[in-house]
Amino acid sequence: MSELDYYIDAGRIAGEVSDKSKSLIKVGASLLEVAETIEGWIKEKAGLAFPVNISVNENASHFTPSSDDKTVFGEKDVVNIDIGVQVNGFVGGDTAYTIDLSGENGKLVEASEEALQNAISLVRAGRKTNEIGKEIESTIVGHGFKPIRNLSGHGLGEYEVHSEPSIPNISMDYGEELEEGQIIAIEPFASTGDGLVREDRRTEIFSFDREVLTRNMDARAMLAFIQAEYKTLPFAERWLAKKYEPFKLKVALKELVVREALSQYPVLKDRPGSLVSQAEKSLVVEKDSCTILG
Repeated sequence: MSELDYYIDAGRIAGEVSDKSKSLIKVGASLLEVAETIEGWIKEKAGLAFPVNISVNENASHFTPSSDDKTVFGEKDVVNIDIGVQVNGFVGGDTAYTIDLSGENGKLVEASEEALQNAISLVRAGRKTNEIGKEIESTIVGHGFKPIRNLSGHGLGEYEVHSEPSIPNISMDYGEELEEGQIIAIEPFASTGDGLVREDRRTEIFSFDREVLTRNMDARAMLAFIQAEYKTLPFAERWLAKKYEPFKLKVALKELVVREALSQYPVLKDRPGSLVSQAEKSLVVEKDSCTILG
């Protein structure tokens, strides 16, 4: 198989799992059980590109349940599910959708979905990324909401979830030209809030950054395991909780973060009380159009 075949396979699996997972998002369902079910389905066929993100209401990205999370979906929740799949390290499946459990926020969900479709219609080699951002912003604003200006689409690669080019969700003066053969993900976010996300104190997702020296034997062993198991792809703390005792896990993770061996992905959220919808697809850029992967 070629690299492109791996991307295509990852996208296909991501699409299948995404469609199947929508039935899980119900009032009273456990976020932890949903995350582990979706991740289990992915692992039956491929590899995880990152932990399943389950971002509710003002949370826009990077929320994944902890190993002891007791949270359940509420009847007023707006739920974003972001799924990542890799095959032999090639991340071709980065896809997201939003479900409004209240039935009251259909226009918000429609705003991000329509922005995604309008953006996809523009994709081709030579298209500038700021033109795509302008279309996303225009569509979301036209629905009466704000695009989240400090979140963007991105390139996908081998053991890379976020690479060049950056694809803005707003109009900008400068843009890069898309190139034939690039693998990209476009992900508009529509918000009832400020259209600006901030880092929360909660962090459940990390990734390997570099090797470091430490006297903490648990931290050394954990770093070696992370590097071998996940390479440079993001992982969840709850994944390690199945292997390490809780206190040792916390101490070792803190040591590795302080020494900058690991990068952190704090939960990103708009202002309290706001609602955010997300829509995302992975694509292959072609000469005159694009192919949707998942």
